[in-house]
Amino acid sequence: MQKKLLVFVVLLLFLPVVSMARDFNGFSADVPPGWEVSEDKGAMVGFVSPDRAAVVTVTVASARDVDPAAFAAEMAQGLGGSELVEEGGVYSFTFGNDGVAVVHVAGTDLRVISITGGHPALESLIGSIEWR
Repeated sequence: MQKKLLVFVVLLLFLPVVSMARDFNGFSADVPPGWEVSEDKGAMVGFVSPDRAAVVTVTVASARDVDPAAFAAEMAQGLGGSELVEEGGVYSFTFGNDGVAVVHVAGTDLRVISITGGHPALESLIGSIEWR
């Protein structure tokens, strides 16, 4: 399950998605009904399912002077995660029982997605992310 979700998230980093969505800092996404959204100073956006079974965080920050591999490795270590997997400049790792994180740089943006838990609307939320 984690491996399939990880591959899905990695693919989404490169696929454009056309949809009517809510705008955030550096991306837009369709928020499923009942999901809570919290923004932390515009850099990180958290999405929490109504039953609190799933949490998605999306961060878009400046990539200036940031080595995405080092950043991902430090994040993985801090979360007690697995070894990094690198594919085409995209770094991913798993953590906890069901968490996955993906880190990459696009242009001047550092993009980080982390997902924990599960929910029927999780795939549609992740699939709706459109990077700007």
